[in-house]
Amino acid sequence: MEMEINVDRVSHIIEHNELDKVICRALELRPAELAKYICGLANGTGGYIFLGIEKQNGRMEKVGFQRTFNIAGVIETARTKISGEISMCYGFVPVEGIDVFAIEVTQSEEKIFLEEKFYVYENNDVQEMIVNQKNGPTTLFISYTECDTPIVDIIENKIKERLKNKVKISRYIELRYKDSFKAFMNTIQEHDFVMTIVSDTYLKRRACMYEVGEIIKDHHYKDRLLFIVLSEKERKYYGESAPEKIGSDIYKGAEERLEYVDFWKKSYESLEKKMREINDFEAVSNTSNDLKIIGQIFRKDMGEFLDFLIDENGKNFEKLYANDL
Repeated sequence: MEMEINVDRVSHIIEHNELDKVICRALELRPAELAKYICGLANGTGGYIFLGIEKQNGRMEKVGFQRTFNIAGVIETARTKISGEISMCYGFVPVEGIDVFAIEVTQSEEKIFLEEKFYVYENNDVQEMIVNQKNGPTTLFISYTECDTPIVDIIENKIKERLKNKVKISRYIELRYKDSFKAFMNTIQEHDFVMTIVSDTYLKRRACMYEVGEIIKDHHYKDRLLFIVLSEKERKYYGESAPEKIGSDIYKGAEERLEYVDFWKKSYESLEKKMREINDFEAVSNTSNDLKIIGQIFRKDMGEFLDFLIDENGKNFEKLYANDL
């Protein structure tokens, strides 16, 4: 028996082309594929799967879904493949004389897995992510520089508001007196996801770039790394504490990106020169480790990190904030 679905709500979404948290497919009767979509939406903020709808050029196009298909049976088979409690409803919805089959998936309070794999919704599809299969909330480490705290406060509050107890967030304010800052940064590897808040200052801070180095040590870091790239449009959120420059300009071109590599190369050369001037092994022995870290930043980490940001096309904070993240 079909479960009830809000016909008016589904019709409104389709007629007004509201694509957020929606997966559109002309035809999909494979239980494993539907199970992926269900998991991806449940692991986020919930959403809809529309069968009989195609997404073309940023718009929903109705192609129809035949009522003779045993879609309810396919859904129940998909449900058996999923580990975790799923809440959803589904049914046929006529939209302007064309039948569409809609599945509404509710946000889950726990991690939902499909055959030990974890999926999240992303742009009309789902993506497999590497996470720890454990009880409790997903852990998120936010990597940022102190001057961008006003932005991070907004992001953290929005995440907690939308995902409630599903995500446990770590950031520097949790450090206690005499805690090891380096040891805390090394715990980045223990988090399910890392979100970097990329600004001009972030790309020039040694602690931030050390964090980046720790992140990309993981061969699967691209599955775990989230990021937001700031611009000068965010200045209004800073108040009087805004830095001289906020935006990193990394999307303007290769020359702008190489400026950050050059910044760290000059830092390396300056420190190396000072160590040679002192010319005392015991006096500079501790500084040698700093030199090694800076060398790693400008020779490898900075380039790899910037390439990742360019390839993945960073999320714009202003746009995310306008859409309630």
